[in-house]
Amino acid sequence: MRFRITFLFFLFVACTDSKDKSYQNYETLKVQNPNRILIINSSDIIPPYIISKELTFDELLKGEVYSDTIFSPDTIFFKLNESIQLINITPTEEYDPHTFLVQTGDTLDVQYINSKMHVNRIENSKLIPIKWDYTQIIPKSKKFLKLDSMESFFLKEEMMGNLKSFLPNIKNKDKWDFKLPEYLKLIDENYSALVDSLNANENPLNNLYSQLIKENQIQRISKVLNIVNNKEETEKFYTKYLTFENFRNRYLLNIYGLYYMNKFHFNKDITLTEEYERGFTEYPKEISRYFKFRSISSMVVKKYRKETILDFLDKYKEEYGDFSPLQDILSEMEYEIQTSSDLALIDYKSNVSNWEETKKQWKGKIIYVDFWASWCAPCLRAMPYSKELKEKLEGKEVVFVYLALNDKEDMWRESAKKNQIVENNFLIRNSKSSEFISNYNLNAIPRYMIFDRNGMLIHEDAPGSETKEVLEILKEVINP
Repeated sequence: MRFRITFLFFLFVACTDSKDKSYQNYETLKVQNPNRILIINSSDIIPPYIISKELTFDELLKGEVYSDTIFSPDTIFFKLNESIQLINITPTEEYDPHTFLVQTGDTLDVQYINSKMHVNRIENSKLIPIKWDYTQIIPKSKKFLKLDSMESFFLKEEMMGNLKSFLPNIKNKDKWDFKLPEYLKLIDENYSALVDSLNANENPLNNLYSQLIKENQIQRISKVLNIVNNKEETEKFYTKYLTFENFRNRYLLNIYGLYYMNKFHFNKDITLTEEYERGFTEYPKEISRYFKFRSISSMVVKKYRKETILDFLDKYKEEYGDFSPLQDILSEMEYEIQTSSDLALIDYKSNVSNWEETKKQWKGKIIYVDFWASWCAPCLRAMPYSKELKEKLEGKEVVFVYLALNDKEDMWRESAKKNQIVENNFLIRNSKSSEFISNYNLNAIPRYMIFDRNGMLIHEDAPGSETKEVLEILKEVINP
């Protein structure tokens, strides 16, 4: 299982409507943005896409960006770390990423047709599919078909194997242990021969394929070992593949993620706090830092007390001088945000405030609040109706306020700019801890509220801006 960490960064290029320009018009911009690919999203209003890539731990520590967001319609430049690299594009309404093989200088066209995403490289005005998966490098030869057959011998009992922590599958254990050495030998022979054939011809693409073949090999072995639970073979596996060279490889870093999960995360004999305090001193400093970062991540997953996690975040910063790569956890823990029943806010100009104080500036006016997020498709679809409603009530002393809930700051800023709702737009900084959120069951958006001229809440679940009812309600409140 690949462990992924999302890191935030700002966009490199202003928004452009790709429908109004030919692809050739982007050539000048491409020259100005070397080591990047150009991504054009020409679809109408749909959920944003997350563009992401694999990074080495060293790159993460140096502040390299991991992901970007492309809205619709929009154009961005996305930086690659190598001349040829795999990237992932994931619609925010989906969980599984779509993988694509790209190289610097590529222009990608993203379209949303019949509720499906289609991504192609534009080459000589032609659209060329670039979707990638392991079938493109793993042959369907007799040897690999035999390997698949042997693997199914273990995987058919996967359901019972996954219960080994609670009730070891004693019935199949002897059969698995007997068959395992043969399987491991065959997988090693097949994959080694495949890598050797690629290494015989040196070029960037074969180098990438060699890394991905090794990654696929490791994933297959670890999956079977996790089911069989053979401690001796598991130890041999990690001894062989847990090398510093693999740790520095962007596509093989997940080996250490697997190792951490098996040796530490699921270790019943020691707590995560004890693991952290031990310091992982038996490993090189860079790997020790990686394991400490993973320990804090595990504390979040295992729902440790917030105070405990904040304590270890402070220890991490004291030891290493910064929080990289823990930015997402800082946001999850709402680090350095004072616990409050109110909504902690930040506006587009980075001014910090809270809701009770902020709404005082509109005393004497009706406040129509739109709870939204940049990743929320229904919220984005409603924005044009919000503008129409605002125009209909112009001069009627109604203020339209936008509060972004459970959003990322860079995505919120870009979406606010894209949808032209910068004015009276705030990001809620304590979406996870504010009693305001829980008191009013703000667990789904879009959600609308109406406050009277004295700032008192008079409608906690008002109709949306696209409805006729909201106009009638607001007129009644304006002229009671």
